[in-house]
Amino acid sequence: MRAQTRNGTGEFVDPRTSSLPAVRAEVFTGPDTAMQLSALDHLGEIAQEQREAQRQAGRHGNHSTRSTRRWWHPARAAERWQRIPLLRSVPLPLAAVLLVQAVASLRLVWSNTAFADEALYLWAGHLDWASWLDGAKISAQISKEALPTYFSGAPVIYPPLGALADSLGGLAGARLLSLAFMLAATCLLYACTRRLFDATAAAFAVALFVGVGSTQFLGAFATYDAMALFLLTLAAWAGLRAAQSTPRGAAAFLALSGAALALADATKYAAVLFNPIVIGITVLALWKVSGRRAVWGTVAQLGAGAVLAGAGLLAGGPAYWAGIAMTTTSRAAGSEPMPGVLYVSGKWVGAVAFLAICGALAIAWSPDWRRRLLGCLLALAVFLAPVEQARIHTLVSLYKHVGYGAWFGCVVAGYALASLARVVPSAKVAAAIRVAFITMVTASVTGFWYSAAHFAVWPDSTQYVRALQPWLAAAQGQVLIDTAPIPEYYLRHANFTLISNSSYFAYDDPQTGKRLTDPPAAYAAAIKDHYFSVISLTDGNAPTVYDPGIIKDIALYGGYQLVSSIPYHTPTDDGRFLTWARTGPGQDQGNGH
Repeated sequence: MRAQTRNGTGEFVDPRTSSLPAVRAEVFTGPDTAMQLSALDHLGEIAQEQREAQRQAGRHGNHSTRSTRRWWHPARAAERWQRIPLLRSVPLPLAAVLLVQAVASLRLVWSNTAFADEALYLWAGHLDWASWLDGAKISAQISKEALPTYFSGAPVIYPPLGALADSLGGLAGARLLSLAFMLAATCLLYACTRRLFDATAAAFAVALFVGVGSTQFLGAFATYDAMALFLLTLAAWAGLRAAQSTPRGAAAFLALSGAALALADATKYAAVLFNPIVIGITVLALWKVSGRRAVWGTVAQLGAGAVLAGAGLLAGGPAYWAGIAMTTTSRAAGSEPMPGVLYVSGKWVGAVAFLAICGALAIAWSPDWRRRLLGCLLALAVFLAPVEQARIHTLVSLYKHVGYGAWFGCVVAGYALASLARVVPSAKVAAAIRVAFITMVTASVTGFWYSAAHFAVWPDSTQYVRALQPWLAAAQGQVLIDTAPIPEYYLRHANFTLISNSSYFAYDDPQTGKRLTDPPAAYAAAIKDHYFSVISLTDGNAPTVYDPGIIKDIALYGGYQLVSSIPYHTPTDDGRFLTWARTGPGQDQGNGH
C-alpha cells in the first residue's frame, strides 16, 4: 500500500494528488482498495502532466504576452518610471504631456522665417545689448526713446533675453526660449491643478492645455507672450503655495507672486487683464486657511507688485506711459464685427471654454462657497481676451491672447473631465475615464491644425532678404521698407542707414520749409525729391495702408528703377516683394521720419 497522510479533517490524502482540490482520498477498505489505489496513481500522473504543461506554456507560448501585460500595466509602468533618478520627481502623465508639447512646437520652429514681430523684438534686443556693451549712440537713442513709445511691452525685459538666445542659436534659439517658458507654464498648471483638486484632474488639465493651438504656437514664437504667460502662472502658483506654508514662508511666496505679476505686466502690458484672476485665486486660497491671512496676504502681494511696477514706470519715464496708452489702454479700435471676433476665439479655445463651464457647474454642488467662487473665476478667465478684443473690434494678436485665459480655464476643465469617474457607478468608472480621454483628444485635434496653419500666414522671406541685401549695402541715405523689421533683423550687421517704414511718415520739404505731417502728402513729396535711395514694398492682397499710393507716386514722378521682384505665396495671399533703387541724385537734405 502506498504511503498516505492524514489531513486536518482526519482524511487520508495521497501527496501525489494533494494539488487537485476536487480529489480526495477516503479510508479504503474492502476488496475495491486496490482498484481505488490504481485510480489515485492515474490521477497523480494527470496532475503531474498538467503542471508540466503549465510550466512549458509559461516558458514559451505565453511568456511574451504576460511580459507585455506586466510592462504596460499602469502601476508597473509608474514603478519603473520611479526607478529613473532624474525623472523620479516628474509624474509620468506630466512627462508624457511635456513630450507631446515639445514635439508639437518643435515642428513649427524651423517651418518659417521670422514674423515681423519676432524680427522687431529680437532686433530691439540686439540694440539694447549694443547700447549697454558698446555705448552705441544710435542704438541707445532708439532703445531708450523711440521703442518704448510703440512697443506693447517694456523693450528692456524680453527683447534682451530673446536677443541673447538669438546670438547663441539664431532664430531657432529664440523660439526654443519661448518653448522653455511654455513647458514651464505647463508644469505649473499641473502643480496648481493638483494642489486645488487632484492628480487626475491635473493630468487632464495639462493634456487639454497642450492641445490648444495657441499653446503650441506660442511655444515656437519668439515674442514676449510666452514669457509673460509663464510669469502669470508663476504668480498664481506662488499664491496657492502661500496658502499651505508657514507664516514666514507665506510671506516669501506672496512677495514672489506680486513680483512675478508686476514683471508679467511689464513684459506684456496686456497681461494686466488677468491680474484680477491671479489675485482672486490667491485670496480664495488664503481665505480657506483664515480670513486674517487673506487680508494681509493680499496686501503683501499687491504691495510687492506695486513697488516693482512703480519703480519701473518711474525709471521708464513718459515714453513708457505713451507706449502703454497707445498699445493697451487707448488702443485704436478695429473694424471687425463682434460676432466675428467671438467666432474666431471659439475656434481656438471653444472646447476649453465649454469644459471650463462644465467644471464650474460641477463645483457648484460644493458646500464651500470659496470653492464655488474659485470655479467661476477660473472659467471666467477663458472669456476675458475674446470679450476684450470683441469690444475693440480687432483680431490682432487674438490667437496669442486667448492662450492666457486657456491656462486658467484648463484648471477647472481638467476637473470636469476627472469628475466623470466620480458621478458614475463603480462598475462604469473605466468607461467614464475612456469617455473623458476621448473628449480630451477630440478637443485637442484642431489645435494641431490651427497652430500649423497660423505659422504659415506670413511669407518666407529668405529670397527677399537675399535679393535686398546688396542694394541696402550700397544705399546712400534713407531707405523706405514696409516690412522694415525683417531686413533690420536679418541684415543688422550690414552697414546701412536707418529705415523708414510705410505705416507713418512726416517730411520737411527742403524747398518750402513746410513740414508735411499727412502721410500721403509726405510720401509723395519725398519721392518727388528722390529722398529715399531704396524703396521696398509688398504688393499683395493685403497691402499696408499707404503702399498703393507710394507705388503710384513712384510711377508718376520717376527717378527709381525696379531692381528686384520676388514672388511669394501663402495660404491666404499671393504677391511680390518689389524693390526700387534711385537712379539719379536725391535731395538728401530733406528731413523725414
